[in-house]
Amino acid sequence: MMRVIALCLALAAPACKEDKAAPSKGVPLSKAPETRGLLDAGVKKKVPVPPPEVIDEADAGGEAVLPPGKQWLSVPGLGVDVAVGPEVAIKKSKGGEVLLADEMSELRMKRGAAGQSAADVKHRLEVEGGGKLGVVVDRSEGDEFRLEYVLKDRKSGAPIFGLAMRRLVDGKPIDCASRGFDTTSTKMAFDACRVMRATPR
Repeated sequence: MMRVIALCLALAAPACKEDKAAPSKGVPLSKAPETRGLLDAGVKKKVPVPPPEVIDEADAGGEAVLPPGKQWLSVPGLGVDVAVGPEVAIKKSKGGEVLLADEMSELRMKRGAAGQSAADVKHRLEVEGGGKLGVVVDRSEGDEFRLEYVLKDRKSGAPIFGLAMRRLVDGKPIDCASRGFDTTSTKMAFDACRVMRATPR
């Protein structure tokens, strides 16, 4: 009986050693394929979590119900209203863009160029940044797209977080863009572009 127990223990021992010596299949986040592009773009800190894709249900009239603390702001020259906080003001436009700003973020809006795709926008951003673009969110639905990205500042090498988004409002393409040195720089821009309507006549 003792010989049988000793034999069982002897057979079980190598199995235990193999279990302990088996290498872990997990890899650090910095080595994961999903983050390789972001690291190439110079990101050294935690990647921002994209805001949830939630749009408030339309009311009985078919219009989006504004979230608490938001109001409609008409964007001159574009024929659209955006849902923003009362602190957002329209500033002087530059180069055909309308500038909306609060204390934290800046949103540039303009008519979308015909035939321009998300791939065209990515190429332009890579040229501006002088290197590979770190893509955080890349979503396209028909002619609309949303691109959240990170690129390096040419002078300092610091990461710049940006948003490039196209919406179709009343059949017309509207482009939204925002960029800044922190992850909150695109929040107002995303919220405003997500809830947009044609200006009532």
